[in-house]
Amino acid sequence: MSRFALARRRAALVPVAILLLAIVVGAGMLGYRLLDRSGAFAIDRVQVSGGDPATAVKVRKAALASVGTAGLLMTNAAAVEAAVESIPLVRAATVDRAFPSTLRVDVVPERAVAIAPDGEGYIVLAESGRVLGPATSATDTLPMVAAAPSDIPGLGGVVIAPAVLEELRLASHDAADFHFTAIGYGDDGLMARLARGPEIHIGDVRDLAKKLAIARSVLRRAGGRASYVDVTVPTAPVLRQLTPDARTVNAPVANPTPLPSSSDAVDWIAGAAPAESIRTLFG
Repeated sequence: MSRFALARRRAALVPVAILLLAIVVGAGMLGYRLLDRSGAFAIDRVQVSGGDPATAVKVRKAALASVGTAGLLMTNAAAVEAAVESIPLVRAATVDRAFPSTLRVDVVPERAVAIAPDGEGYIVLAESGRVLGPATSATDTLPMVAAAPSDIPGLGGVVIAPAVLEELRLASHDAADFHFTAIGYGDDGLMARLARGPEIHIGDVRDLAKKLAIARSVLRRAGGRASYVDVTVPTAPVLRQLTPDARTVNAPVANPTPLPSSSDAVDWIAGAAPAESIRTLFG
């Protein structure tokens, strides 16, 4: 047989091979669907890990609604993950199958770090900027961040205002030895009020961890006698003590814009139009 004839024969066999492959694949998919619909792999349990019990209930409901009538074999894991991640309290979700009848959902919960005014009351914000829901007594210990009402989206939405995101970044670094009660902007940039009274002037969020470590060290050495510590330039921190230091008593007195006290938080946005900036609100 000539090479030309052999090539023609092989070319004629290609469509046949493709057709046979399609038949095999189609038969396999049909059998897969029939097996899934037989009930042998019906989902009778959604196992949730991560998050609190209340969140787990919402996750199960969202997962089952996404699955619908499909069994474990035909479950679209990506669709279930998207449905679960639409829950405000869930930051990320991973779905897996545990045969014969369990759907596993691992969730990474959002971390609440602050509360903010939304024009009607106060809402809880996550570290990511997501709106988690109305403030409750359980969130009273979170710091208040400054925000114009127009900066706050609806439930489940994500804040995109850069200044508010910087405030949340600072709030996410809060620790027991700081316990911020208010975070906002003064003339020199980002600043925070501590529960014990002093303020920390941050400036911008560059080298934030370093700035906070230096502020922590300075405040400890001050022994609770500080009015504020300025770490805008972390290599040259400035401490203003409640009792004047004899060596600096004649130095010019700084006049930073103070944050309102937590008791005055309700007045932060009093009379403010939605378009007003955070800096204006603190001005």
